[in-house]
Amino acid sequence: MDYPSDVPRKSQSVAIITIFTALIVGSDYAMAPWANVKLLDSLVFLAAYLFGFRIGASVGVLSEFIWAYGTPWGSPGIIAPFLVAGEVIYALAGAGASRIWAGKMDFRSGTNVALGGILAVCAFVWDFEVDAATAVIAYWPALTLPKLLWTLFGPFTLVFTISHELSDFIFGAFLIPALIVIIPKFGWNNRFGHKPILAEKKG
Repeated sequence: MDYPSDVPRKSQSVAIITIFTALIVGSDYAMAPWANVKLLDSLVFLAAYLFGFRIGASVGVLSEFIWAYGTPWGSPGIIAPFLVAGEVIYALAGAGASRIWAGKMDFRSGTNVALGGILAVCAFVWDFEVDAATAVIAYWPALTLPKLLWTLFGPFTLVFTISHELSDFIFGAFLIPALIVIIPKFGWNNRFGHKPILAEKKG
């Protein structure tokens, strides 16, 4: 049963998830011509940083699911669950980073470079997980180590991997720190002492 005090909080959480998801899907379409360059990862990280893991993960799962089946490049098929699950990595990283830097973001401290590095590492883990799953699905039961390594580190794969990691680093180092500073000023995050309370309820 929902108590009256929980209803506004849940409605606000739904609103946040909807807004972030709309921004992500819209930007994905706008940036579709650039291979593996998207704001999706960075905005999932940002949502988790500002509003907690559950909201960040919800944004990531919903956005990736919509994009996976609405992408102009065609449906990814059975690899889709791995794409969706990969976004949880960014939600975990964002929630973890907020425990270290919440309310202490300072462009002069080099924290922005650290955030960019975190997002680049997340991109590497995301790519490794998805590419490994792709190799298993494509070659099973005849998967061999050379086939796996070629799928993970072949020239075609490396082009997409490098563009993914580089773009995530740039967004993480420059765009996300700015948004982390700006958004709470509009009263969007109780972790910084602003109202309304939009972050998930703490136990």
